[in-house]
Parts: sequence; C-alpha cells; structure tokens
Amino acid sequence: MISNTLVLSFLSPQKTPIFAHIKPYHPSSNIVMSGTMVSRTVRFLTGKDVYSQNIPCSDDETQECLVLCDLDGCSDIGRINDLNNIKIGVYIALWFALSTAYNLENKVRLTMLPLPWFQSAFSLFVGTIFVSSLWTLKIRPLPIITRNVFYTLLPISFCHSIGHIGAVVSANSGAVSFTQIVKAAEPVFTCFLSALLLKKRLSKLTMLSLIPIVFGVALASVTELSFTWIAFGGAMLSNLAFAIRNICSRASMDKPKGENMTPENLFGVLTVMSFLFAFPLAILMEGQKIGSILTHSISISGLIPIVKSSVFTGLYFYTYNEVAMLALNNVHPVTHAVANTMKRIVILLASVIFFQTPMKPLCMIGSFIAILGGYMYSLAKSSEKVSPKNK
Repeated sequence: MISNTLVLSFLSPQKTPIFAHIKPYHPSSNIVMSGTMVSRTVRFLTGKDVYSQNIPCSDDETQECLVLCDLDGCSDIGRINDLNNIKIGVYIALWFALSTAYNLENKVRLTMLPLPWFQSAFSLFVGTIFVSSLWTLKIRPLPIITRNVFYTLLPISFCHSIGHIGAVVSANSGAVSFTQIVKAAEPVFTCFLSALLLKKRLSKLTMLSLIPIVFGVALASVTELSFTWIAFGGAMLSNLAFAIRNICSRASMDKPKGENMTPENLFGVLTVMSFLFAFPLAILMEGQKIGSILTHSISISGLIPIVKSSVFTGLYFYTYNEVAMLALNNVHPVTHAVANTMKRIVILLASVIFFQTPMKPLCMIGSFIAILGGYMYSLAKSSEKVSPKNK
C-alpha cells in the first residue's frame, strides 16, 4: 500500500501534450466532471493519453486553473494555488506519518532481531530495491553518472550510511525518545564543522541558538532513565556523520551532477551507494553472531514477523526521506523549520506513548528545550540567507 501511494505521489505533475490537433481548452467550454474527471486523473497519473494544461480561471486572469484533456474533452481539476496547498499538506502529512512509523517500527524490529548493523544495511537494501524498481519500470528516468560524479558522491554516501547506522545503534540500545533528543544536537556539529572545514563565519544569532540545544540535550541525558553510553554515542556518531554529509554536499554543489539527477534520483543513488558501504560493515561488526542471534530470534518471534517488520521499516525509511525532500522543495525554509520541529515532537510523543517510556519532568523539559533550540537554529540560518551582510 505504501509503495503504490508513494509511486503515484512521486510522478511528475506535468505531461507533454500528445495530441497536437486538440484545441486549447477555455473556461467557457463545458467541463466534464464526476466519473470522467476521476478517469482522466487516473490515466494522467499513469501516463495514458491525457495531458495537463494551465488556463485562466473564468474571467479572473490572475488565477490559473489546472485542466486534464484527452480526445473527448477536458476536466477542470481546480485552482493551481489551491492544488499546491493541498499537495504541500499531503507531503507534510506523509512526512510526519512515515517518519513516525519508521521510528516506531524500527524499534519493534530491533526488539525482535537485535542486530543494528545488519538491520541498518537491510533498510538500505530495501530502499535500493524500491528505487531500482522505479527505474526499471521507467516510472522515473534512470540517472546517469560519470566517474567524477561517482567519486563526488562517494564520501556523501559513506557519511549517509554511517549516520543511519549510528541512529539505529542508538535506538537498539536505548529509548526511541532518547535518540530523538540527542539527534536534536545535529546543528551543533554542522555549525562547528562548517566553521572549521569551510571557514564559514557563524552569526551571533546562530551561535545563540546552539545554547538551548546543548543545554537541553545535556539536561535530558542526565535525567534519562534509560541512558546508556552506546545509545548516546550512536546518536552522536549519527549527528557527526550527517553533519559531514551536509558539508560534503555543500562543497559539491558546483561539481557535475550527471544526467537525470533530480533530488529524488540523487537520494536514490545515495541509498544504493550507502548500502554498498553498510553491507560489508554489517558483516565485519556482526558477521560472527548473525547466525546464533537470528536462530534465537526466529524461535521467539518467528521468521515472517521479523522479515515483515524489517521490510516495512526499510520502506518507511526510504519514503519518509523522499517525502521530506519533496516538502522542502515546495515550502519556505521557515515553514520547513516549523514542520521539522513539530515532526520531532510528534515522534517523541508517539514513542513515549507507544512504548510507554517513563520520563522524568526534567528530562521532558530538557527535551523540549533542545527541540526548541533546533527550531531557533533553523530560523537563524534562514535569516542568514536573506541578510544582505551574508551575500
């Protein structure tokens, strides 16, 4: 169900007209609605003899409407602005739902099969199969990368792999809520590494926004009932790896990107390359105990539930990252910052309720201070981009 829904949502909203002899649609023409409109919408999404056209809405030329046309006529779908708002709302809702589902299902599968390195590699493997299917079925154009592009993506994919593994190791050794709290400290790593490696000067507002993050994470860690050094270290390793990944991505912005390297395809390529890193690491770290732990886990939980949970976790991980990318490309950075903050709160609350995780009042206060600091950091970075002093 998830893959079918997301495949449709990732299709391009524009199609090239395929019937040159069809006259342009005008708002004064008869609009075919109901079942015909639904039929045209489905055929448009599946690429079957229907094309889209933007037209003025009635006599108001300041507003545009979207119509879908075929040989028999056209159907009015709605105003472009309204459709964009609906699309953004769907992206954010899917982002929240899939991200929450991933974090909960990830902990469930780790409880059944506590092999975090192997499970991390398996999630990337599921994502590799998913995106490869989209390319094979020509739902998406196949990305073409040169040797130089491959070498450019190599450190980025390695850091993506380590960042994912670190987060899974953390979730395996502690509470999901605690991992989310420590993960809120990622901006701290990004800022200091940017200053150190890119010689980028940080504004005072950005520096101030890091204080509540550090304080909140420290307070929550000290008062966390399920605190373990492995959980803390795994989340910190994830923060470090993702911060380096972001810096490498910025450094590669002026380098060749290859053909058909849309944001979605770029993430797909990074997923495939990350799996190639994660798999040998999983064999190296857990190869000697995979057999014994897997046998024991199957005897308790059963093979089918373990496989099912692992596959769904991989799908959730891949699709929530793509939906987050689509949301980022369609909203203002401030809106994305608000959404990202709300998403972390939703995951935190959902994990506490789902797993009935006990939290001390000071731990809850520290958690929300850290998350609030992350929101302030996003706002500070957004103001830097529009400030004339930073141009």
